[in-house]
Amino acid sequence: MVKKHIYPIVLAISAVSIVYTFIGSTSSQGKPETHNIRPLQPKAIAIPMPKLKDSTVLNTVEQYESYKIDSFFHVLSKRSKFNGNVLVAHNGKVLYKGSFGVSNYKTKDQLSDSSEFQLGSVSKQFTAVAIMMLKEQGKLDYNDTIQKFYPEFPYKGITVGMLLSHRSGLPNYMYLCGNVCTDQKTPMDNQQVVQMLIAKHPPKYFPPNRKFDYSNTNYCVLAAIAEKVSGVSFAEFLRYKIFSPLGMNHTHIFDKTDTVIPNCVTGYNANYRAAGIDFLDGVTGDKGIYSTTDDVLKWDQALYTDKLLKQSTLKEAFSGHSRWVNQHNYGYGWRMVIFDHDTLIYHDGWWHGFNAAFMRDIKGKNTIIVLSNHVNWCINQSRDLLTMLREELPVEENNSNEAAVSTKSTRN
Repeated sequence: MVKKHIYPIVLAISAVSIVYTFIGSTSSQGKPETHNIRPLQPKAIAIPMPKLKDSTVLNTVEQYESYKIDSFFHVLSKRSKFNGNVLVAHNGKVLYKGSFGVSNYKTKDQLSDSSEFQLGSVSKQFTAVAIMMLKEQGKLDYNDTIQKFYPEFPYKGITVGMLLSHRSGLPNYMYLCGNVCTDQKTPMDNQQVVQMLIAKHPPKYFPPNRKFDYSNTNYCVLAAIAEKVSGVSFAEFLRYKIFSPLGMNHTHIFDKTDTVIPNCVTGYNANYRAAGIDFLDGVTGDKGIYSTTDDVLKWDQALYTDKLLKQSTLKEAFSGHSRWVNQHNYGYGWRMVIFDHDTLIYHDGWWHGFNAAFMRDIKGKNTIIVLSNHVNWCINQSRDLLTMLREELPVEENNSNEAAVSTKSTRN
């Protein structure tokens, strides 16, 4: 019989063994946008658990899951140089929250719960909800063309819905601005980007609605439309309509007029060089939001309610608006992948030294939020936790008012 005083040692060895088994060989040279989700092997064995800090809110199974998640990210930190913050929740209850590494490699300041990370393209879902809010208010429609808001816009036939679903064919504004902007020290804003598209009129990539093509230009233009329709800056709109109502007090937008981000951490590229800021950081909608794991969880939980949008409206965001290709599709601001006979809703982010991974397992009521300030793509491996969470945590049957996730496509 194992003596009581060596239970922690048995636990540590078992947990680390499990983690090494299910993450396999981890490498810091992973690829972005990789979504293969592998089953975890083997299932956890029953071992008496020592008490966690604040473990009184977790039952025995949840405590054990917390220890395995902790081991997973410690291994990811050691073997793949993961640097960032993590939050994993089930049914809105935080199972695990942790910080790994530093906010600045030069000063060696440690990361904390209040550290704010650039979300990159995870910002797009906030833009989509802003547009859907304006749609609910009757101020725009998904079938409205861009010319309704910008009569001189040279690309005809592109609708708001096409922008939301990346089916516009618009050229990449970053390439355009990088080639023609003589002043690359002063931040640009969304209205300037729209005016540059009007003035320079670079060729579109394909006719409107022909196919899906992920492009930051779509969400840059959507944010500009939101400003036109609401009469306030995009940052103000999100602050008063989303961030403040949800108590997201550590979430901010970096734009042309406000470059101060409290508790902002420094982003680093793969070579550990600070990424810095450039003139394109003033453009929002496609990126630009800084937040914490706690605030992103508040956002996640609000999407199960009617606080921001009716569930019937939000359903559009979680419906595929293009063909399913290799079990992947895109909604309004969200990516989708078929997982365990269901649809997983997620989005990744990458911008100037920051990586973000945000997964919403609506069926299993699981949330995984990983924010990193060192780009090496290892955070994509965190998706491997989903199988473990689904197998070992029960789901309460209280799904009556949540948006359904559709596996049907609106395009052939």
